[in-house]
Amino acid sequence: MREVSDTSSDARRQRQPLEPRSLEREVYETLRGEILTGIVAPGQALIEAQLAVDLGVSKTPVREALIRLQRDGLVEIRPYRGARVRRPSGDDVVQAVEARMWVETQVARALAAEPPAELLARLAENIDATQAALDADDYEGFVRTVRGFSQLLLEAHGNRYAMQVVESLHNILALIGSAFRRAPGRKQESIDEHRAILAALAAGDPDAADAATRRHLESIKRGAIEALSAGAASSRAARIAE
Repeated sequence: MREVSDTSSDARRQRQPLEPRSLEREVYETLRGEILTGIVAPGQALIEAQLAVDLGVSKTPVREALIRLQRDGLVEIRPYRGARVRRPSGDDVVQAVEARMWVETQVARALAAEPPAELLARLAENIDATQAALDADDYEGFVRTVRGFSQLLLEAHGNRYAMQVVESLHNILALIGSAFRRAPGRKQESIDEHRAILAALAAGDPDAADAATRRHLESIKRGAIEALSAGAASSRAARIAE
């Protein structure tokens, strides 16, 4: 890069001050990523002092990040009790999964009527990558690829409003998915259910694609409610023991 002389007043007038990356933003993105991938589970405490030590920052950017995460609906902050990852309610699960079902069953039905060969190949690759991540105990890789399956379907369908509906549910669905995937055997079940959806699409059977998508989402709803109920019971027992 060519040096600019200190005596160049024109260059000084044109040069804009560089804004350092905000510590609060870095802390926010780190914690948000951990919540959305399920590294920290619904209901888990987020202790300011400990987070500050772990991240090598003061408590101020941690506090600001937690407030922002609360606005996102990912964290709950209670006076005198601190912050926790939000634990979705049963109603949250039922309503969010129901909304997703309205969209994704119709997307699957439409795509099955004329399944694009490229989509089928990409879905198969996605399932292989998800299985490989699970076999390798790569939790973050698993979460990324298992979510990618639905995204491939939505993108192939191309209805931007359908994509906006699902995107608006992103945070609550991530919390639901985090709870759902913690139950034993649920990760493999998700992969197997994706295989069933792919098989229905490949067969060009809209009814089967609709039914396979519905079974997958009902499984998520049922598993998330069970996991959240078990987590709530465990939390109550811990508080009684304190």
